[in-house]
Amino acid sequence: MTKGTNNNNNNNKRDRTHSISSTRRRFADCALIEIIHLHDCLRGALYKIDMDVQTLVDSASSIGNGNGHEHGHDNDNDNDNAGKSEDTIANPNSNPNLNPKPFELHIASDLSNSVASRFHLIWSVFQAHSGAEDEFIWPALKMKLESKKTGNNTNATTTNNSPKCGCEASLEQEEYEEDHALEETMFKQINTTLRRLNGSFRYYHANVTKQKEGYISSSNAPTSIPASSTTSTSTSTTSTTTTTTKNRTDEQSCLKIIKNVIYQLKEQTTNLTQHLLQHLEKEETQCLPMVQKHLTVDEISGLVGNIMGQRSADVMSKILNLSVCSLPADEREDMVSHMKKAMVGTFFEKWLTMGGWLDLDNRDGSSGSSTTTTIITGSTNSSSNDTSTSISTTTGGSANGNHNNNISSGSSNIGRADSSKRSLDSMDSYYSANLPAAKKIARHHVDSRLRHPSRYYIKEKDQITLVWNSMDDINPSELHVNIPQFTQSELTPTYHFNETKGGLVLGCEHYMRECKLRHPTTGELYTCRLCCDEIRQSHRYNDEVLPQLDRYNVTEVLCMKCGSLQPAGKFCVNSECESNIKSKPFAKHYCSICHLYDDSGTDIYHCPFCNVCRKGKGLGIDFRHCMRCNACVSIGEKHKCISQRLMGNCPICHETMFESTEPLRGMKCGHVMHLSCFNEYTKRATLGKLTCPLCKLSFDNMRG
Repeated sequence: MTKGTNNNNNNNKRDRTHSISSTRRRFADCALIEIIHLHDCLRGALYKIDMDVQTLVDSASSIGNGNGHEHGHDNDNDNDNAGKSEDTIANPNSNPNLNPKPFELHIASDLSNSVASRFHLIWSVFQAHSGAEDEFIWPALKMKLESKKTGNNTNATTTNNSPKCGCEASLEQEEYEEDHALEETMFKQINTTLRRLNGSFRYYHANVTKQKEGYISSSNAPTSIPASSTTSTSTSTTSTTTTTTKNRTDEQSCLKIIKNVIYQLKEQTTNLTQHLLQHLEKEETQCLPMVQKHLTVDEISGLVGNIMGQRSADVMSKILNLSVCSLPADEREDMVSHMKKAMVGTFFEKWLTMGGWLDLDNRDGSSGSSTTTTIITGSTNSSSNDTSTSISTTTGGSANGNHNNNISSGSSNIGRADSSKRSLDSMDSYYSANLPAAKKIARHHVDSRLRHPSRYYIKEKDQITLVWNSMDDINPSELHVNIPQFTQSELTPTYHFNETKGGLVLGCEHYMRECKLRHPTTGELYTCRLCCDEIRQSHRYNDEVLPQLDRYNVTEVLCMKCGSLQPAGKFCVNSECESNIKSKPFAKHYCSICHLYDDSGTDIYHCPFCNVCRKGKGLGIDFRHCMRCNACVSIGEKHKCISQRLMGNCPICHETMFESTEPLRGMKCGHVMHLSCFNEYTKRATLGKLTCPLCKLSFDNMRG
């Protein structure tokens, strides 16, 4: 490809990075604008990955010219003409008069890793997009056109200007499905090439680098050689020369393989980019206008709602990450604004807030949803008086409430509490500072003597620091950091008999886990939030005496293996802990948004629209979120939509349902009640027809 051709292609890609302004205006007031925004994210990401691959090509063009940094300087003039010839063969359109920069292997390796990360992000998002198109858009369009055709035939008013029939829509659907299959093949080919490139870099570091280090070591051998060893030295020199030549040949061969793979990657990414750009343009000029023409506004909103309802929290995070990488700030804000409008009535905005997605300018889109944390354990002294943490977390609903509609627990405090840092000093002095002496009863434990945890870690920015170790001969009062204190029963691990395991396991009757949660208000330790609720109920404590454990603001946990108090996370940060040594997490399931720990092996997923964790394999797998009901329902299950149907109380016991950890029973009429209430209600019913207590629909018409 000539330089002029490169420039033309780059200009075209810049022009096509975003959808045409007329297209955006056409769908501005339509729910389909969500798809246009996703197209723009994909365009921008494709443009950037193409630029990164081109940088790899430019760097690799120096291989074979004697400019490779990894070659050393002893072979700069060796086989110079042959090197130019090989490079011309590998890249016939390259300009031999140009002087490319030396090939920096470590830079190229890092760049290839960046390309691979961006590529897999694009691939996963496009799979979700193409799957929704095949599963929802075309079937809905086909059904609508067929119904219109039937109506036209019935009224005998069919004309040559009538809309496309279902058969024509089916032909176009087949064309799009063929495109999706071809694009999936292209993605797989690029994935194979990236794996080969990564393997080539690893081979170079594992073999060629070691050979070069061995040569350097032998060249630094003592130069004072006894006369009696002249013959053996001559033989050794010849052997060393032969080894050096072989090493240089291996190095050149490995670098040429890397170069060829990079050129192959460039060709494949160029083809994929061109094909996807054409595909996205065809959707915007053919498919989406057809949907807008034949479907009503409500039907389009329902269609987009069904598409969004099958996007898991992971897919939504990837789409938002893609927007960070690909869109300017104003377009990101517009995209998020339309998302919130499309998901109005759900807790999606809370999920955005708690995940930090509303502040996209300060979010690193290249790193996904996780960050690297450094653990510092060298000192237990700290000059900081502020021991608070600024981690904003949420905890999900109970995983114990399985039922027909997968409608499990939620939260009465879905909204985020004060986002400012809460001092741990104020936690420990909560009762003494705010409650009268008569109400200081929340520390209900038998042993009232307070003790420090074995270790105390705090998190500041991305560093976790050990500030207290009970093994050190240091008085806690001498530290500049207030070390929390707990009763012995709080620090003691809790166990529960598990029938599956056939014995006692760490945790409680609600969850298997190896850590306790620290109450974000009182600073006390509880195995789970439900244990705290049981204490509240058994002692009839109100919020003044013992507030509910706000799972959305839990920031610290206590490892029940080693007794270390630390920032909430999946693993224990104590390097001497048994769990840390075995790389065993606190629980098999850990939600980074909810901080829900469960080691039972139950399938649990986080719904970004309920903003809680629920039982199931995930949205788009076995459940979907119904935007109208604001509830997760089984895929393929037909139900009658009732707006916010979980926000009310059970019609039998009048207890809340969204917060309930008890299984719920959805009925054909659309109303919901606790499963136990449903069973009791049917048992106590008198002879005659049973009816729904709300709508009076006969149970004869209910599903069994």
